[in-house]
Amino acid sequence: MRIAYSFAGEGLGHAARTSVIGPLLEHDHNVVYFVPDVARDFVVSRLGKGHYERILHFSFQKKGERVRLLASIFCTLPLLVRFPFEMMRLIDRLRALRIDAVISDFDPFLPWAARIAGVPILQINHPGVVQRLLRPRFISLITALATRLLEGPWNDRILISFYNGDVGPILREEIFAHPVRDDGTILVNLKQCLRPVVVPVLDAMHLRYRLVPDPRENFEQAIAACSFVLSTAGHQIIVESIALNKPILVIPQRGQWEQQLNAEMVEKTQKGKSTTVERLRVDLPDFRRHLERYRSSRVPAGFMTSDDRKSILQRIEVFLRECRGRRALPVSNPRHRGRSSRRGSPIPLALAGKTARTTVLRGVS
Repeated sequence: MRIAYSFAGEGLGHAARTSVIGPLLEHDHNVVYFVPDVARDFVVSRLGKGHYERILHFSFQKKGERVRLLASIFCTLPLLVRFPFEMMRLIDRLRALRIDAVISDFDPFLPWAARIAGVPILQINHPGVVQRLLRPRFISLITALATRLLEGPWNDRILISFYNGDVGPILREEIFAHPVRDDGTILVNLKQCLRPVVVPVLDAMHLRYRLVPDPRENFEQAIAACSFVLSTAGHQIIVESIALNKPILVIPQRGQWEQQLNAEMVEKTQKGKSTTVERLRVDLPDFRRHLERYRSSRVPAGFMTSDDRKSILQRIEVFLRECRGRRALPVSNPRHRGRSSRRGSPIPLALAGKTARTTVLRGVS
């Protein structure tokens, strides 16, 4: 089958999952990658030669370590103006490439084009777990709504997570390519906005560390050799650290509920601890004193921390078999497998035309 595969450009976790799942699908299918500009170098360096198409992407607006939700929403307005034109372009590409199915990792643009073009859509991502763990807090509710909108429409969805997911994490083979040891260094995985605050703390304590992302550093080698990881609370870095039994101290970005939820779950795995930039001077020495406790603790039941690529490939192949021989999956009469939902998503009637008016609309998952 001919598959169009897209992913979000915010962070590299979505791109990292694509770099694992995409090549596995290429064994039996023809895969075209729709890539945001910000992640193109990362993906090409891992996937090599292939068919790449350009796609727009949303991004968070930040002030220091804090995500500014209102500013992020305001800055998406120019994208909304370009949305109809992007849809026309993407629909033309889907038809020209004779795409049979679309797989999206938290990208809304290609799924909307696929829905209008009548191409079935599989959504796979991690952020959707916030919709399953609602809390009586404004940030929890608004994040759940935002993630649902940013997923775009789908016929089937698979949530990938070490907690509350349909399948466990997807781990890259490169992570296990180097011998696991402890050279006494800290792997510091931070974006530029946090480095001016965190690095002086490490220097004041005379600690040895490696900063990533950095084109001069081999990330996989560095994480295998480090004593522990200091990072923002992205899902992929957390599961890779746990897989290598590297204790992780996370600084969740303020205003980003998904990362705060990830940080909470890290503490429940007993493999790491959550802190803030204000508490770092106090929490870091305490964390270092208890490294052996984090290494020796067992992950409690209910968490999925081992590589689960076999499960997601099976789920994807089931979806693709259902797509074979038909241009679109029905969004009425949904069938459930496991914890994932097979639901449609409302589509703009003005864009979709007569076909959309006969679609059974479903609520938010």
